[in-house]
Amino acid sequence: MDAEFLNQSFIISGSLSIKSNAGNFIGSYTLENGLQESFQVNDIFGRKVFLADPAINNDLISQLDKASLEIYQYFQEWGSFSSILLAIDDVEVMKSKLNISITYKGSQIIHSYVIPRTISVIGNDYELKLTIKNLKFT
Repeated sequence: MDAEFLNQSFIISGSLSIKSNAGNFIGSYTLENGLQESFQVNDIFGRKVFLADPAINNDLISQLDKASLEIYQYFQEWGSFSSILLAIDDVEVMKSKLNISITYKGSQIIHSYVIPRTISVIGNDYELKLTIKNLKFT
């Protein structure tokens, strides 16, 4: 995938699972890449659990409930979610900075683009698994 792809406005959605010392979570996510990138996580019932966007500030973070705060902590230092999900950019720098392992398994063609099917992120005390199911241009 080419970094120029990120200049388009698109929505990626799929499933998400988190295994950690604090417990497990299964749900879905929606990533919107446009003027500002946002990343929303829903539980298996479709309820919004977490929303990360550039406008989130310390006041908003302090109001998160315990489950949302735990999920936020996994993603707070990621920077660009699109780059990670689509294997674009310098993921190696981020991997070493955050002491995480990112692996991609399988690929799929959606709208004539080859994108990863499954992304695994393993940190010191957690494992995230994201599966891309849909890519829509907006």
